[in-house]
Amino acid sequence: MEEVLAFMDTELEKVGVPYEFLEWTQPVTYPYFVGEYNEFEPTVESGEQEKTFILTGFCRGQDARLNLERMRGKIEREFHPVTGKIATLNSGSVVAIFYSTAFYVPTGEEELYKIQINLSVKLWKVV
Repeated sequence: MEEVLAFMDTELEKVGVPYEFLEWTQPVTYPYFVGEYNEFEPTVESGEQEKTFILTGFCRGQDARLNLERMRGKIEREFHPVTGKIATLNSGSVVAIFYSTAFYVPTGEEELYKIQINLSVKLWKVV
């Protein structure tokens, strides 16, 4: 999964989405995104692995929701729901990442907005 995380970091950086894995460690500037993933038990014999990559975005300020929507749009275009983003990694494994869903999450904090974006990840490892 390390290669997939590095690929995700590179692709998000290319489209201008400020992102770190698990927690934001830089000085806070809005918007920013943190990522994590869930793995699923394999259900096919092809060696395909499925994961959900969760991007959580945070933003404050007058245009916070609009800024989060702009970032969501960039992510959706980069990882199109139908065509996705497909790459062969250095190890020879193949990864395909697709935009899946997005929704806002209440924060309970005034003027802090949060969005969760789910990406579907399919990975075929070279053995």
